[in-house]
Amino acid sequence: MDKTRDFILEGLSRFGLADLPGRPYDCAFDLLAAKPSRKRLVVMGFNGSLADSCMTNRQSILEDYAHPFISGVQQGIEGKWGITHLAKRLQQIPVCLGYRWEDVIYTNAFMMCSQNAVTLKKEAACRNMTMNEIETKSMAFFEHVTANLSEPDLIVAYSNSLQSISAASLLLKHFGDATTLKFSHPKGYHTTFAFMANISSRSIPVVCVRHMSRFKPEEGYVRAALKLMEC
Repeated sequence: MDKTRDFILEGLSRFGLADLPGRPYDCAFDLLAAKPSRKRLVVMGFNGSLADSCMTNRQSILEDYAHPFISGVQQGIEGKWGITHLAKRLQQIPVCLGYRWEDVIYTNAFMMCSQNAVTLKKEAACRNMTMNEIETKSMAFFEHVTANLSEPDLIVAYSNSLQSISAASLLLKHFGDATTLKFSHPKGYHTTFAFMANISSRSIPVVCVRHMSRFKPEEGYVRAALKLMEC
């Protein structure tokens, strides 16, 4: 586990993310340190909430390392996040796709927490950084650190606006092939789509649903979107 801790901490420092407020992962550190072949699914939100603002990304990793069997998602089920339905949905989506939720890497696209999306630009400026800088550094961290800790054959992004910054839009912009984008449900409450991404020379389907803190995903549309990537 020491090797994994050092690898993540080095990545956070290299990409200038270590001292930003946030929490890189909501899975147990024990999973992060496991063989990459165990981790075949990545579930990605946009960024952390103010619940993560009490520590920096570096401090969060050290805390997780000190308590390697504690899962942030499981703590969410137990009420630490206030609401419990987000954590429940984060567990249910992997199961509906044939994965064990305990083997899922839960992470974020934008490695800085905030009160909401509107405050992001201001909070970035307070740290003498631009939104574009944090975005680029966050996506590099995902590619060179998180993706290398795993062997994902699927990414589920649960923040899917294509008109504004979101987990889906960042993945599409930095790694995606826009010509592969297909909708299983094109609009409304259950907007669901998928595209192919190339990350570290691996071709990986990305299924995108609306933010699960506010919208309950339709499992049938999720499976249908994944099937569209097999055509």
